[in-house]
Amino acid sequence: MTTTGGGFMSLSPHLVNLRNGRLTAGGLASTTAEDVDRIFEVHLPRFIAEHPGSPVPLMFWAHGGLVPERTGLAAAAHHVPWWLANGVYPVYFVWETGLLEALGTRIRNGIDRLRPAVPFEEAADKFVEWIARHAGGQAVWADLKASAARSVDPADGPSPIADDGDAAAGGPDVIEDGIGADEGGARYVARKLAEFLRQNPGAVTLHAIGHSAGSIFHSYFLRAAFEEGVPAFESFIFLDPAILIEEFTRDIVPRIGNGIHALSTFALGKQRALDDECKFLNITFYNKSLLYLVHHALEDEEDAPLLGLQENVEADPVLREMFSRAGPRFQAIWSPQLDGPLGSRSDAREHAGIDSEPVTMESVARRIIGQENIESFPGILP
Repeated sequence: MTTTGGGFMSLSPHLVNLRNGRLTAGGLASTTAEDVDRIFEVHLPRFIAEHPGSPVPLMFWAHGGLVPERTGLAAAAHHVPWWLANGVYPVYFVWETGLLEALGTRIRNGIDRLRPAVPFEEAADKFVEWIARHAGGQAVWADLKASAARSVDPADGPSPIADDGDAAAGGPDVIEDGIGADEGGARYVARKLAEFLRQNPGAVTLHAIGHSAGSIFHSYFLRAAFEEGVPAFESFIFLDPAILIEEFTRDIVPRIGNGIHALSTFALGKQRALDDECKFLNITFYNKSLLYLVHHALEDEEDAPLLGLQENVEADPVLREMFSRAGPRFQAIWSPQLDGPLGSRSDAREHAGIDSEPVTMESVARRIIGQENIESFPGILP
């Protein structure tokens, strides 16, 4: 692993950095195929040896669509020591989405150009939704989802897609051309994971956490993992997930009890989602959760139902029954939820910040570790 001015070298044992779905040898922190090999051949075995007596929880994290590379790396650097202190080995997919920057730029550039076409009486949020739909917001969201899909391209799939590079990182990216050059980075991780499990049966339990668009990323990673021979994940946990209910029902639900032993979602309740706001360059441009913008404007279908919106889940008969009757192993927790079991609580107030809200994150950790006594979450980035 190499870094450029960010000081992220210590993340190498816990990082898979992707650009356009491929392992990248550029940007602020690179991940080569050899780096992935070392995770499963050196770093993870060492951690297991240091924690004998029971299987080690191995957790795969995928961040949300609001996150550019630097922020994703900084969050990983902040959170990894906490996971390790709780006996969990974390692997962070940093997939360089930067949705907010791209979307904010489109909206800002579209306001002056499109304002005359919008009725004067439209509310501010409706105006932003209209601009997002008509000024390229759907293309930005489609590119994000395509990046997640490219991450699991098989080895005989399309050639890697290079990016123009990141000027802040000091030059153009070079897509890793070593082992697994023709396959998506997440596919390569899934393949190496399956090999590790075959060689080390019973050494780990598998867990996946996806925040916002990270739920979309993990829907692809899950599929690739099973195709490569990974037997099962102990838990899947989604934080304010941006995945379509249609896609969740198609790709994830059939695996519940058949490859996924437990699944839970932590999300803003309806009122907190309505009270949330989206900011770009510290200026509020949308007075609700980002999920409402996705719901109303960014998917192909207008008002597309999302797993992270309480009213959408409660309106879906399949999910309503699943979450109401399945018990604590299959549960939807809507913030605020400050009563009940310690593993089923959340006090999240922001879509972008649910992954750094202590009550939520400690609940998530308790579900993965399987015990109530844990190290306290370090809170938001300093």
